[in-house]
Amino acid sequence: MIKNIWRLCFFLGVACQALGAEEELLKKADIHKVMQQIFKAHVEKKEMTATILQNAFEVYIDQFDPYRIYLLADEVNPFLTLTQLQFDSLLQEYRNKDLSAFERLNAVIQKSIVRSRTIREALEKKPQMLLEMANHPQNSFEEVSHFPQNSQELQQRIQQGIAQYLQQEGQHFGEKQVRSNLVKTLQDFETKTRQIENQYLAIDDSGLPLNASESENLFSMHVLKSLANSLDAHTKVLNSNEAYEMKIRLEKAYQGIGIRISKKGKEVIVAELIDASPAAKSGGIKINDRITKIDQRIVENEPLSQILEMLRGPDASLVNLTLQRPGQEQPIQLQLRRDTIPVNDGRVESSFEKFGNGIIGKIGLHSFYQGENDVTSEQDLRRAIAGLKKEGTLRGLIIDLRDDTGGFLTQAVKVAGLFVSSGVIVISKYSSGEERFYRDVDGTVSYDGPLVVLVSKETASAAEIVAQALQDYGIALVVGDERTYGKGTIQSQTVTNGNNGSASYFKVTVGKYYTVSGNTPQLQGVKADIIVPSVVNHLAIGEEYLEGAVTADKIPAEYKDSLADVEPNLKPWYLHYYTPKLQPKRNIWQPMLPALRKNSAKRIANNKEYQAIMQQAESSIGLPSFRENDPQMEEAVNIVKDMILLQQSKGTLSP
Repeated sequence: MIKNIWRLCFFLGVACQALGAEEELLKKADIHKVMQQIFKAHVEKKEMTATILQNAFEVYIDQFDPYRIYLLADEVNPFLTLTQLQFDSLLQEYRNKDLSAFERLNAVIQKSIVRSRTIREALEKKPQMLLEMANHPQNSFEEVSHFPQNSQELQQRIQQGIAQYLQQEGQHFGEKQVRSNLVKTLQDFETKTRQIENQYLAIDDSGLPLNASESENLFSMHVLKSLANSLDAHTKVLNSNEAYEMKIRLEKAYQGIGIRISKKGKEVIVAELIDASPAAKSGGIKINDRITKIDQRIVENEPLSQILEMLRGPDASLVNLTLQRPGQEQPIQLQLRRDTIPVNDGRVESSFEKFGNGIIGKIGLHSFYQGENDVTSEQDLRRAIAGLKKEGTLRGLIIDLRDDTGGFLTQAVKVAGLFVSSGVIVISKYSSGEERFYRDVDGTVSYDGPLVVLVSKETASAAEIVAQALQDYGIALVVGDERTYGKGTIQSQTVTNGNNGSASYFKVTVGKYYTVSGNTPQLQGVKADIIVPSVVNHLAIGEEYLEGAVTADKIPAEYKDSLADVEPNLKPWYLHYYTPKLQPKRNIWQPMLPALRKNSAKRIANNKEYQAIMQQAESSIGLPSFRENDPQMEEAVNIVKDMILLQQSKGTLSP
């Protein structure tokens, strides 16, 4: 819950548009229907079982109280320690569309929220004590897995949670700022906490009960989330705001007016105008304008989430704003027509370092996206490579995927295809046994030279496809943490298919993927050729640590590509244009690995700054960042330099 509050704080500065404003509301009867759709598509789970229901209770509790700061042990045990006979009875209830067990659990949760508010009210009357705790932090409550045994232990947890929030605020805004605004900071904490709690209490932010339909919608969403996530780690039901955020990440665009807002107290302030957006083109709205009404509705007492709801809308729809400009008494009335706004945050970024008679390029790719107007990760990467070549002879290249957690499978295939002449990139396998081959068929490459793919334990999914495919073909060396995340499953989703206004969105695990070697990254991840650890290398991060992870296996390699899946009438084309240009498996960099590893290990051992950062990472609650001063990238550049020199000297290089 506290983690959700931090996430909400971060979201305050994000662009203020979302999916369609007119949304259906979930009903209890929809739960069974949606789950049937999910079961039909799922790679392994095809029907509700007692085990799934047992997991669903655990997930329902965890999604509400992950840090054990609300519920007591004796309150959750009746739902977590049921006998097989009791779970079989619950299974029959589910089949009869009876959700009374979840309703009983929800009632326990509501009671715990009321109790927590009473405890917090008393604690927040002692702000200096909480500040003192924040200045002398104990172990993070995130490490606690058991539920409190009594009210005293619960109060200690809540107290520690508030103190840790103050500590985080101090790290972000400065301790002096938090100290001088301590009461206000605690009020903000309470407001944000209550906004999340209200979803379980079925009340609005004024404390008034929601109507029956809205209340049923919230309850149904919580139940659906717990049931779906009980199938595996990546099958999820999304509410409209979650679906909206996912849609933006995948498409790098949204429908809106093109402003970013911040909230100062009750005031909603325009913080930024996005270039070429309806807001910027209108000339009628300026930074620091205060939004007082949206479509004649006063917004000053509304939470930001509700303001997002009011600003969202389909392309070409109209929105009416009332603005108050600093130093101007008369309010401004402005009507804007929503449009598609490209999102440049998180797209490809590139830089280079001079080396000898050329340069070494560095390209960061944070996700695999595909939107309108040729906005794709493949095209952005292709343009970045072309741009680097204009700066000088491109002697080496680093593709930085350290914080890339995936995206569109088809974009991963196209990105890998920039470095593969022709050949199989990915094979997907579904529960029916069907295999689908994803190939690069253009017979060309955008770059052919020393190549490093820089990864971390957070590199996942589509990013692992690129890393492993290029490693399989011997085109690139994988450098970074000992392995990547280990997500080798494929999800189908209902977010980007024009399903706006739906009562629910979901993504469901439908299969596994394998690269040309026949291996899947599932569970084990992509192993680094040269270990250059990041600040998360020592952490237990990865698919193997998740509940309900899909198992891993292996299929035959497809370097020669039998074209077994290709329609007979298309095979002549493939045999004439595709097969002659199949990418051979290279053996250029593998013989150099002993020398490359030796040189890298020596540099890392002698790099005092690198060693200090790693020691801090392994001993500190808060992780240092590699982004301001990036010795890991520096070492990746040094490895590329070694690759260039070793290639020139035919594999021998003195350390």
